[in-house]
Amino acid sequence: MILRNIALTVAAMLGGTGFAAPAAISYRTFHYTCDGSRKVSVSYVNFGMRGTQFAVLTWNGRQYGLASAVSASGARYAALAGPAGSSGLEWWEHQGEATLSAFVGPDSRVTRPLLTGCRTGR
Repeated sequence: MILRNIALTVAAMLGGTGFAAPAAISYRTFHYTCDGSRKVSVSYVNFGMRGTQFAVLTWNGRQYGLASAVSASGARYAALAGPAGSSGLEWWEHQGEATLSAFVGPDSRVTRPLLTGCRTGR
């Protein structure tokens, strides 16, 4: 449902500004098993030739939309909305291993890990 809403929103935004809609909107979903056998699924959404712009994360029965964020290495996604008690979420994948963290307070540089050692194909 979130993937459909993202695609419709982007198409509407681009259509209303005089720009052509992206040539293709596609996504790939990966299922991760993390430390403690905890599970998370992530769909990486691609818009045409620009590459991945969003990640839609499904964890504990809820979906979260995360935008691409700056990282020194790997792929990092962040959202200002997260589970209760957090100021947002960060999903950071690097060399086949990922971590899901919650922002602590207003400073997005301070995080608390929620899931560690997340890998596909475990």
